[in-house]
Amino acid sequence: METYAGGFKQIICFCVLTSIFMLICGQHADAFDLSDVPDTIVKRLDASIPQDIIVLYDDQDVEKNSREMRQYWALKHDDESILAFKARRYRTLKDDVDTGFARNETETLSDYSHLPMALKRFHSGAALKRYLQHPGVIAAYKNTPIYPHLAYSLPFIKQPATANAGMNGSGTTVAVIDTGINYNLAEFGSCSAPGVPAGCKVIASVDVTGNNITLNTDPRGHGTNVAGIAAGVAPGAQIAAINAFSDGASDNDWIIAGINWAIANKNAYNIVAMNMSLGDGGYYTSPCDKLRTNPFLIPINNVRAAGIVPVASSGNSALADGMSSPACTPGVVSVGAVYDTNWGGPYTWSSGCTDSSTGADKIPCFSNSAYFLTMLAPGAFITVANIQMAGTSQAAPHVTGAVAVMNAAYPTDTLDQTVGRLTSNGVSITDSRNNITKPRLSLQAAISPPINDMFANLSLIAGETGQITAINLNATKEYGEPNHANNPGGKSVWWSWTAPFTGIASIDTHNSNFDTLLAVYTGIAINDLAGIAANDNDGSAGNTSGVTFLAQAGTTYQIAVDGLNGATGQLQLDWSLDQQADLSLIMSGPSEPVFAEETVSYDLVATNNGPSPATGVTIINALPSGSIIDSIPVGCFESYGTVNCSFGTMPPYGTVTARIMLHLTLPGLYLNTAQVSATTLDPVITNNNAMHSLSVTTSPAEPVPGLPLPLATIAVLALVFLTARGNR
Repeated sequence: METYAGGFKQIICFCVLTSIFMLICGQHADAFDLSDVPDTIVKRLDASIPQDIIVLYDDQDVEKNSREMRQYWALKHDDESILAFKARRYRTLKDDVDTGFARNETETLSDYSHLPMALKRFHSGAALKRYLQHPGVIAAYKNTPIYPHLAYSLPFIKQPATANAGMNGSGTTVAVIDTGINYNLAEFGSCSAPGVPAGCKVIASVDVTGNNITLNTDPRGHGTNVAGIAAGVAPGAQIAAINAFSDGASDNDWIIAGINWAIANKNAYNIVAMNMSLGDGGYYTSPCDKLRTNPFLIPINNVRAAGIVPVASSGNSALADGMSSPACTPGVVSVGAVYDTNWGGPYTWSSGCTDSSTGADKIPCFSNSAYFLTMLAPGAFITVANIQMAGTSQAAPHVTGAVAVMNAAYPTDTLDQTVGRLTSNGVSITDSRNNITKPRLSLQAAISPPINDMFANLSLIAGETGQITAINLNATKEYGEPNHANNPGGKSVWWSWTAPFTGIASIDTHNSNFDTLLAVYTGIAINDLAGIAANDNDGSAGNTSGVTFLAQAGTTYQIAVDGLNGATGQLQLDWSLDQQADLSLIMSGPSEPVFAEETVSYDLVATNNGPSPATGVTIINALPSGSIIDSIPVGCFESYGTVNCSFGTMPPYGTVTARIMLHLTLPGLYLNTAQVSATTLDPVITNNNAMHSLSVTTSPAEPVPGLPLPLATIAVLALVFLTARGNR
């Protein structure tokens, strides 16, 4: 066994095998010989007419080893390393058998690098007999012809609502094995070459016929129509067009070569589905599970192991109990057709049957049916790129596109889970020809309701800011649920958010692609919620919604997003929480009259009106000119006639006071101004300033100093005595 992942040489064999692998392995026991080859081939070889035969080599050990690798590395599908490992082992298998055969006995026409198969040309019956006797050869198949299954659908399968929700297959690729594609058409992005320009939906266009088919033409239009249907269902997916027809004809070799290309390039393009609107025209009444007779059994097993869902049309032979190959191969999603509307009638088809009337979900008489048919999809009449066709060929790519949508939406699903979403949620349709009921594709129904559809399963969001995208497709309205923003809605999804701090919360659905409703509540039960804020349309583009409200730290809020009158789509939920502190400032000063050189005081009182703490609070007091500071509070400083006071963080509804003491030297009018600010957002700045006006006057004249009363009395008496004496 080869080394895998740098040292994996031997792994314990697990007993659990897939049903397909068990089926295949069980058929390896019996030797394949010339008697198993059709007589026509043997007779032509005996007549020296070279014959081209598809040979299957014994790959049991390769499958066993690759399965062990997947299990050991916990892989759902073969990754790039396992695919490379298998390709190397297949090369060894083929070389071992070819050793000893001369070129004039057998030559290789097609070497399918990622399949244990090859198209060999044998020049004699003896060479073929000896080749088949080699133990490394399991089976040989005639290279039979393959034919394309010639032959309102998107709304019919509810595709527009799914695409509007952003579920469009983005990031995936579907391989279309058909007659080629005209990728220059606008439907594919007006490509000048695969992948060019950037909007080109055709990522690859290859020819496996060896006939140098021009890769941007499709004279018959079949492949273009089929690829266009797949691209219409999954507009975000890319197309890998594999031309396997030449002048409308193909064979097993070219189809297998197309399958091989899809496997080899699976990881390069993330190919998740492969469409085969083609068949051999056969009539198989049971699953084609015989390794000796079905050349597609191993290729389909390998394509599934690579993580690709194979889809094939059931055929247009009007069979009520059978279908063609490769649709009959186990593991293939086989698809029959329905009408998508009333197209009138009657219509007579190439199979010879006639539909006297038509109608939505009626099965056309040409559509092959059987108990092992997988499902139904629209097939009549489908117009793409101005090409209208009808047939199971048109039904199959509807399912192929749906697989791409499912894979992109649910990338962790297994192949069976992906297909199960489509079949278990389809519309049941009974075929009147055989009373067999099969699911008809309904893409929207295949989408699971959002995980946060129910209030009990609301999704948690956190942080002071954030943004998420989501959908409300297939959401519901619960019993007891309020009408959000006073509209019945009906497609609500829920989130829960706890405010990390007190502040102003802003929540909106801007950039959603449908008309939203938005509501915020508190409470823990759907029928006991207290409304906080709600909005239908806040005036932004697209009739989206927005609310703001005061959020309290530690309080949990329940957020509902709904669609106006049940609208659905892809939504964007934005939330932010801003710390806001409404600061206000009041200044009180001395009462008049105030005289020059008198000491006065000013009290500056700042208040945080909330709702959040205010950080970096600063009061700046521009002192009146001509004042002299007597004292300022601790933490304040004066610079060029301005006092700056820093207070750090103020709690909501807290206050701080700065008392400034100064005296005014000269008479006059003095204007004292101050401002409070913070680093926290202040929603109201008109109350951040304060001022005080003061008129200072001159000091009054000082009185003549008086004498004490006894001295005054003596002075008066002395004056009287002197006056009297002078009169003598």
